[in-house]
Amino acid sequence: MLELSKYNTRDLLWLGDWSLGWIIALGLLGLAVLLFSAYDLRDMRPHRRLTLLGLRAAVFSLAVLMLLEPALDLKQVSRVKNHVAVLVDTSQTMNLNVAGEKQRRIDRARKALEELRPTFEAQAEDHHFDIFTYGDALTPTTLEAALTTEADATEADLSAALQALPEHYRGKDLGGVIVLSDGIDTGSIGRRVRRGEDLDEASKDILASLQAPVHTLAADADAGMRDAAITRVRHDDFAFVHNSITVEVDLFFSGIEPQPVPVTLRRDGEILQSQSVQIDPEERRYTVQFEFVPRQIGKEVYTVEVPHFEDEALLQNNTEHFVLRVIRDKVRVLQVVGRPSWDQRFLRQLLKRNPNVDLISFFILRTDDTPQLVPRDEMSLIPFPTDELFNSELGSFDLVIFQNFNFGPYNMARYLPAIADYVRQGGAFAMLGGDLSFASGGYARTPIESLLPVELPPAGPGQKITHSEHFSPQLTEAGDRHPITQLAFDPAQNRELWEALPPLRGTNIVTGPSEGATVLATHPTLTYGGQPMPVIAVAERGEGRVLAVTSDSTWRWGFEHLADGGTPREYQMFWNSAIRWLIQDPELKLVRLDVHADIAAPGAPIDASVRVFKSDYSPAANATGKVLVRHRPLGQNADDAPSAQEPRQVDFQTDASGEHALDLSFDEPGIYQMEVEVQGPGSPLRDENLVLVTPNVAQLRDIVPRNALLEQIAAHTEAHHTLLPELDADELHFNPPRFVEIHQRRVVQLWDSALLFLIVLGLLAAEWSLRRRWGRL
Repeated sequence: MLELSKYNTRDLLWLGDWSLGWIIALGLLGLAVLLFSAYDLRDMRPHRRLTLLGLRAAVFSLAVLMLLEPALDLKQVSRVKNHVAVLVDTSQTMNLNVAGEKQRRIDRARKALEELRPTFEAQAEDHHFDIFTYGDALTPTTLEAALTTEADATEADLSAALQALPEHYRGKDLGGVIVLSDGIDTGSIGRRVRRGEDLDEASKDILASLQAPVHTLAADADAGMRDAAITRVRHDDFAFVHNSITVEVDLFFSGIEPQPVPVTLRRDGEILQSQSVQIDPEERRYTVQFEFVPRQIGKEVYTVEVPHFEDEALLQNNTEHFVLRVIRDKVRVLQVVGRPSWDQRFLRQLLKRNPNVDLISFFILRTDDTPQLVPRDEMSLIPFPTDELFNSELGSFDLVIFQNFNFGPYNMARYLPAIADYVRQGGAFAMLGGDLSFASGGYARTPIESLLPVELPPAGPGQKITHSEHFSPQLTEAGDRHPITQLAFDPAQNRELWEALPPLRGTNIVTGPSEGATVLATHPTLTYGGQPMPVIAVAERGEGRVLAVTSDSTWRWGFEHLADGGTPREYQMFWNSAIRWLIQDPELKLVRLDVHADIAAPGAPIDASVRVFKSDYSPAANATGKVLVRHRPLGQNADDAPSAQEPRQVDFQTDASGEHALDLSFDEPGIYQMEVEVQGPGSPLRDENLVLVTPNVAQLRDIVPRNALLEQIAAHTEAHHTLLPELDADELHFNPPRFVEIHQRRVVQLWDSALLFLIVLGLLAAEWSLRRRWGRL
């Protein structure tokens, strides 16, 4: 006897390998047989005809049933518990107090989690309740750990956490999700709903992929909180020097009374600009723009801030710091020429052909003392715009060139101090020779002479201030390795190239190098005080650099050299290298301090390295040096930084490739100014860089709870949403388990039976006997 009591599921199986088409064909065949039989038996009495048709139908049905091979599938099964994911938000905003209360958001979420413990235990037969924390990433944990975990994550990426669940439960049954959060989502879903929009299709796809209800328990309401915050500062990664840049600041005010609120932009601690925002009680979000012009190349730390208000929920989001890299767009060159010449023409053409140079040239063709044959208003020549150039626009130029230019006839004496200040503040200045330059141009005893790398003789009766003989400059030891005069890396080849250049014609007389100057080339015969007279000399003045070339015939290197079978390459290399050195091109530094991230968190490792090169720009292996690190607190002016503060020193030695990786990290927030120093062949080689160390508070920029987001998530998944501390666990429904586990199984074949075979034979015998009795054989 077949026992069925211990099996809790019974299914009918068809073991015969018959397709649906064949089954339909058999059914049609049976119908055709019955119709034919009914036609054949039409002359019999009705009850006899129906009896025979019934017997034949029964035989045919049993035959088909045996062909299909039916079986009874008996299984002892139990349902497999599915999974319910409980997500607890542990981002930094969960540490804030609930509006108007002393309880933190995370504490309210923990209390709700504790209240759900009986529900987890009561439904343990159907569901596994898996506890996760999320912030930067989805992290599995335990219920006990979740009740004590600190809320310190710098992100609140609920979108990523929900997206990770299908992958985490791949091949398993997800019955539901419970989210305990303040609704702040730094991911894709939160960004759209924060702007007041509904869930977009991408967000709906994320929720649809779960195939389960997402219940949302809000830790705080979005009303009653008092906060002023800078939510976002939008700026380019870099800016061009002397070019306007715009910085956009997004602001959020909640619970602030109507009043004008100042928004301040600081550069390295000093106030750069300030704007006022009028608070409207009907409006929470505002945007202000700052537009300014960076004046120097390098890294600058900027700060945007709004004032602190009494009883604010958070003060950390009232300030935002960022680093702006200021680079060159084009080298802006001002070329002032006293009169047209071949030297002026060649240099002007060289600068105009360079796509990285923005050239402004002025040729002085007449002065106020030049006889006027027509009225001034009928002249096509414009007057020299001295006031505009040297008063208003001087700071916008990277390099100023005086080429055979005498300032006297243009009443420019009052502008010479401004030019000196321009250089000392980071500008570049070059003076080229000619009968209107150096002492011949009246520059002795002027602020310009204090800039020049050469000293000038006093101009006066009987004083020789020019020399007209041809000569070939002689490189000094410094000239062998300086980028300006380095036409080839190999010193011997470099000297051969210089010796092959056409000689220069004429020079201005100078009385030697000035203090701090470096002489790159000298005159072969002229001396002053027993020393060769400088012809090419450079110097650093304050933050800027200067160059002096005492001859006005360097054009011969680019023209007459062609007649000797040479090329203008040496002329182009000399002036291109001179310009790059003058504007302090970072690529020409022999020591470079690279910091690969402008901003770092306290205690985080900083990716920095030092690269050192020899004078021929080959790697300097085993070079020793030091890095001095000075700390300046955020918000403090660079000039107010305590000079007595002892800098941190890091000694290093480069490897075979001339590099050394620095192992740096800083615990205290602030600006860390780093200066590297390596002993060079002459004076020490230096470079500097900075890194801004500040806590990552990006997640605290917008701290208002967003119930609208949580409510939309729950509504879209037909789940329950509530504002804690209100919580009704009975409202949390989950999908029933879909998978079962088979413990015992038995398949009973119903067709493989002697009884069934005997029944078929009996029906056939009965049908045959009746036909015989009724005369239908």
